[in-house]
Amino acid sequence: MRKFDAIIVGAGITGLSTAYHLKIQNKDLRIAIIDKFPTFAQGNTARATAGFRDLFSTDTNFMLSHSSIEFYRHVQNSMGKDLGMIFTGYMFLLAEEELGNPHLEKIMKKTRARTVGKDELASTGYFNLNPDSREAEIINAKPVEGAFLGLNCGIIEPDLVAEFYYNELLKTDVEFHFGTELLSLSLEPVHPLDYPGEPFLWQEKTIGRLITSRGEMVADYYIMCTDVWTTNLLDPLGIDSHIRPKKRQVFQVGGPEIEKMLADDSLTGAGTFPFTILPGTGIHFRPAPGEKAFRVSVADEIGRDFSFTEEPELEKDFFTYSVRPVLNEYVLPFRNSRLIGGWAGHYSYNTIDMNPYIFKCLNVIVSTGTSGSGIMKADANGRITASLYSGHEKAKLFDGSAIRVSDLGIENRNVGFESFVL
Repeated sequence: MRKFDAIIVGAGITGLSTAYHLKIQNKDLRIAIIDKFPTFAQGNTARATAGFRDLFSTDTNFMLSHSSIEFYRHVQNSMGKDLGMIFTGYMFLLAEEELGNPHLEKIMKKTRARTVGKDELASTGYFNLNPDSREAEIINAKPVEGAFLGLNCGIIEPDLVAEFYYNELLKTDVEFHFGTELLSLSLEPVHPLDYPGEPFLWQEKTIGRLITSRGEMVADYYIMCTDVWTTNLLDPLGIDSHIRPKKRQVFQVGGPEIEKMLADDSLTGAGTFPFTILPGTGIHFRPAPGEKAFRVSVADEIGRDFSFTEEPELEKDFFTYSVRPVLNEYVLPFRNSRLIGGWAGHYSYNTIDMNPYIFKCLNVIVSTGTSGSGIMKADANGRITASLYSGHEKAKLFDGSAIRVSDLGIENRNVGFESFVL
């Protein structure tokens, strides 16, 4: 049985980015990546709404997203690798009480953004800015007084981002073991006494092996980039992953009027309509020009249980009775639209502060808790995870900024509470 320096569990966007930056920091590392799927990026990476933004209330999440966006821009524009990256903008429609949001004022000082007046919104001809019907009263649809438009935001294709990292790793000696499911991590004594029942309470412990569907694997370190699967894998060891899974759904909505709206780029000049977030409920729709559709989603909270299903199903009734009434009230083209497809996945929620967790316990490194924004922070998270493995105090991000590795850990955690989770 060959021994690796590090085995990364999970070939999603975080695992691939971590391996990429580990090899940049030390090209001689012997690294293996295992994943239960037949190829890379088949878990929640493939089920994302697939947008990117640096509009976050915490400085930490802003740094992670902004630097990752700059790296993806570099890959697409300077390296010539198409990532499907289009700066469509993120547009938050605002009710009157949201106009003076201090978080938005703070964000405008850090990134490219502008306000959109009510008259400019009305000129598009797509919005009902003054809902006054009986149904609007029932669903608590409030008048829209303006919008906040983040310009350093847009859409991206997760499979193309993942493919970039994967192809770069193929140029190295990193080993990929697809179709290899991690069954358990073996907790063992550092100094075994060959007594039944080891390790005992008083013995120094380590993770000695991975038990997989294809046999045992051994490394000095095990890096868990396992998204919502992390909790079930670490619970038997008594290691708290600090995340909870929550189901999320993406509904594809199309039709002739939707296609016309998709082609309107009058607000940004990006070739398509902005990624738009409605007031109150947080329902949002992401332009998908290639699908001739908008991808509609919402971060529903109370009423959506914390549970995990391996293959979550799309709930058409949820769209019909919870999502569509709000869309119909605010956005005129949705009234004559049709549901043409969709899928479901999970967010790995950090329910305490909504920033990622990257920490070490024994010889296990855990990188999870992205709370639905893993793709837009993946490059930075990979750099930080690699720096934690290498024992660096700080991780240098692509845009030249630096962050203390311990800030995203447990004992010396130093992040604020994130208010903008979509």
